[in-house]
Amino acid sequence: MKHFVLFLTVVFLGLFLAVLNRTDTSAPNSSLPTVRVFGYASFTGRWGPGPALKDLFEKSCKCKVEFIEGSDSGILLQRLKIEGESLGADVVVGLDQFDLSKAVSEQSWRKLSLGQLDVYDAVKPALANSFFVPYDWGALTFVARKNELMRMPSSLDDLLAPELAKKIALQDPRTSSPGMQFLYWVIRSKGEEEGFRYLQKLMTQVHSFSPTWSTSYGLFTNKQAKLVYSYVTSPLYHEIEEKKKDYVALPFSEALPVQFEFVGIPEFCRHCDLAEQFVNLMLSNEGQKIIMEKNYMFPVMKGVMENTAFAPLMNVKTMQQVEILSSTEVDRLLRRWTEIRRGDLN
Repeated sequence: MKHFVLFLTVVFLGLFLAVLNRTDTSAPNSSLPTVRVFGYASFTGRWGPGPALKDLFEKSCKCKVEFIEGSDSGILLQRLKIEGESLGADVVVGLDQFDLSKAVSEQSWRKLSLGQLDVYDAVKPALANSFFVPYDWGALTFVARKNELMRMPSSLDDLLAPELAKKIALQDPRTSSPGMQFLYWVIRSKGEEEGFRYLQKLMTQVHSFSPTWSTSYGLFTNKQAKLVYSYVTSPLYHEIEEKKKDYVALPFSEALPVQFEFVGIPEFCRHCDLAEQFVNLMLSNEGQKIIMEKNYMFPVMKGVMENTAFAPLMNVKTMQQVEILSSTEVDRLLRRWTEIRRGDLN
């Protein structure tokens, strides 16, 4: 009996020590701060740069990174306004130049102290805002499959060709950043009044106005559309990731619009210092390389793109001015677009 009691004592002591050991091991992990990053789906998703940046950051930050997703930048901004503070957003990635005025009018942001950044000349005009810094950029045009069209369009007017009726996949500018880029491109290339008359004619050519870029691009890759508004780097994605060379980004006579993607830190951030460290990682050589190769966008920092397949794609004619439209101006243009769209539906 005495031996049995001793046996039980040893067993319970072993279990008690095991529990203590497990508690001691797990306690540091459970107390790690969690940096919450708001981002759009193609950034935070499995194939985007988010997971690789998260793994790299967690190796040195003594923290955890958690992504909170919005399907596109427009939807992301709406979600940030509604639940950003309650969810504890520390970093926001993916806003473009047409989102910034609205973002500033709806939220308070921390000023970024990043020092002197060695960026490409094309990026310098996008550094004017002290609350946001660009982390990648790209030119937009139409993408087609080789040998599918009798005549590849080379101007906005060519998109009105009968061959393209109901064959063009576009994005809704009210919810999609590329959609707003296309609207801006037309207005700045043709002038506002002529531009909206052109858009009215274009309505019969459009297969669909998708709420997000990924939806419209999926329609194109599934061959439900012959043209899609996308990035000059999109064919490179197919070439590298899928070993397909039958996609082409079309040069247009009009200078192509440029989209900058920005990162910012909300004033209500919970882990503000860690948030700034995450931003610095995104602008480091290693972070920029991840973003370039996963997002298929141009890096902002010099020395990352040289001697890669991305470098020759920069040699396209682009709009030189980086215009930050006020939220009032963006809303006005979107109202006019909506009126034309409703007229097409009625």
